[in-house]
This record gives sequence, C-alpha cells and structure tokens, in this order.
Amino acid sequence: MMKTLSGKLLACVVAIFIVVIGVIMTYSYISSSSQISTLFKSIQKGILDASYTTINITMNVEANQHLSAVAEQIAAIDKNDVIAQRRVLMTTEELIKYPSMYIVYENDGKVILQDYHPEVGIENLSSNFDDVGLDLRDRFWYKETKAKKSGIISSTYISSAGNYKNQRLATATYPIIKNGEFIGVIGMDLFVGDFQKRFENFEREELPGLDVYITDADGKIFSHKDQKIVESTTPIEAEIALQAALKNSLEGEFSYVSNGKERVGFYKQFPFGWTIVSATTKSDYTDAINKQFFISTAISLILLVVGAMFLVIFIKKLVAPISSIQSGLNSFFDFINHKTQDISTINIKTNDEFGQMAAAINQNIQATKEGLDQDKQAVKESVTTVG
Repeated sequence: MMKTLSGKLLACVVAIFIVVIGVIMTYSYISSSSQISTLFKSIQKGILDASYTTINITMNVEANQHLSAVAEQIAAIDKNDVIAQRRVLMTTEELIKYPSMYIVYENDGKVILQDYHPEVGIENLSSNFDDVGLDLRDRFWYKETKAKKSGIISSTYISSAGNYKNQRLATATYPIIKNGEFIGVIGMDLFVGDFQKRFENFEREELPGLDVYITDADGKIFSHKDQKIVESTTPIEAEIALQAALKNSLEGEFSYVSNGKERVGFYKQFPFGWTIVSATTKSDYTDAINKQFFISTAISLILLVVGAMFLVIFIKKLVAPISSIQSGLNSFFDFINHKTQDISTINIKTNDEFGQMAAAINQNIQATKEGLDQDKQAVKESVTTVG
C-alpha cells in the first residue's frame, strides 16, 4: 500500500495526526495535572474550612457564649447559696449535655463541682461546697483564665474517674466578674471523642485517602479516624511535620511521609491553640491525573483509528480519478503503438484539477487520433494514386 499514492498520502496524514495528537495530549496532560491539583487542593481546603467551622463553633463560640451566660448568672447569686448555683450548672448541663461543670472561687478556693447525672433531680442537689483535696487555683487553666480575664480551652485528657472514665475530654473556662472584680473561674468539660463522626460528612470520593484530624495545644493528635494514632505515645511524622510548619505560619500547607506514602495536608490553628488538619495521600492527586490521562489517551486513539478509516475512504475517493487518467493514457499509448485499433477517452466528470486535467488530455488524445487518422488516409490515397 505504501507504494501507491493513496498509501503515501494516508501515511503522511496519519503521521501528522499522531504528531498533532501527541502534542495535544502532552499539553493536555500538563494542563490537566495543574487543573486537577488545583481542584483537589480547593476541595481539601473546603473540607478544612468546613471542619474548622464546626469545631470552632462548638469549642470556641458556643462554649464561650454558654460560659459567659452562666458566669453572669453565677455572679448574680450569693456565693454561699450553693444549691442555687448548682441548679444553674445542672440546668445548663441538661440543655447542652456537658458532662461536668464547676466553679472555683478566688478568695478562698472553694469549689462547686456538678457532674451531669440525668437520674439526679434538682431537689437532690447538695447544699455544700465540694472537697476535691487540692487547691484548683494552682491549676494552669485557672491561672491562665485569671491572667487573661477571658475564656480558654485546655488540651485534651482521658478522664480517670466518674461517670465518664476513660473518655477523652477537654476543659473550657471563663472568668466570673462581679462589680468589675475577678471573683473566680467557671469551667466545664466537653466531649471530644465524637468529632470524627462530624468529619464523615466531609468525605469525598475524589480523595479516598483523606483524613481530618485535630491536635491539641501540645501538638498531640487527639482526634483521628485511626485510633492507633490517637493512642500513640511517641510523636508521629504528621505531628512532627505540623509543628515545624506552625513555626512559620498558623495556617498553610505542609507535606510529610507516613507509612511510606507521601501525604499533602492543609492546616489551620484555632484561637485557643488546637490545630485542625485536612490531609490526603499524594497518590490521590496522581491517580486522578493518570486516570484523566488514560481516558484522554483512549479517546485520542479511538479518534485516530476512526479518523484513519475515514481518511482511507476519503483518499481513495480523492485519488480515484488518477486511476482513470492512468487507464486513459495507457489506452492512448496502446493506440499510438498500434496495439489497439481504437482509443477511449478519460471519463471524469468533476470540475476540480483532475477534471480539468482529464479534459485537457481528452482534447489532446482526440486531436492526436484525428491527426493519425488523417495521416493514414493520406498514405492510403498516395498508395492508390501510385498504383
């Protein structure tokens, strides 16, 4: 086929097609890689922002609002009216489902500790202060709240006693101000073990390796879908890399290697010191890019095959007049060489270059034929005269 004109034309066109498609695919791969990376990063950032918002509302906005309102009520109650204060704490616990609330007074260190017990009625509340066996005014959260005159959120811890033993909690505090004077601190414990259930709503099919996790102010991951990471007693790669990133900025992007896989994460620190992270494997990006490249390649190959088939048909139809011209010329040469007694013209009806060429050849064939016929007649007449 390569020896024919149509074969050569087809080979040239297909070669040009391959080069053009190759260039387009290369550009498409580079462009789609950038677009997919940008898209996936925006998805990750969106998940981070949504996760940050839900935790910040719970731990910062709502906790501060609730404690501020309760602190205002406590300040309005006589310090020695313990039952009235317990009633305020218990009512708040019932409404919000806080596991425990407590009050520590500045002048004498007296404590009111009210755990949430749904089965205990308000009528059974104790009228006495609680003896906790230590001065809570020496605790960091008390000192920090007193110094800042504002609420704080502590690092998380595992409860070692009470109804919520072995559950992970955090403490939120708020100063009690009466007549412009600091008189103590109100605090409450908050559950942090169900945060991962919230993050399940943000899972995306595009990012199968996605993890959303939170570290406390000390840099320890306390909320993660992998409980082994939470229970780890030694710093892991993610914690080390995140702490290094936080030294440069409280919000941004970082990367690290975990279990032999490169991971890309976006992080944002809360006003109270915790940091939330949205991280996924680098392969989530590359797999999507490779998938898109495979699809593009498959489509390109299909188009190339289909296009080649159409080209074969088109080129054959295009060069078909050449066969007619070749046949007409062969017939003409056979006539000239006295191989045949008759001559046929080239039958091409098109108005293109081939049609014009055929018409010109037909005219010359006809003129040549007429000339030869005249010569034959002249020779014949001469022979007759001589005879």
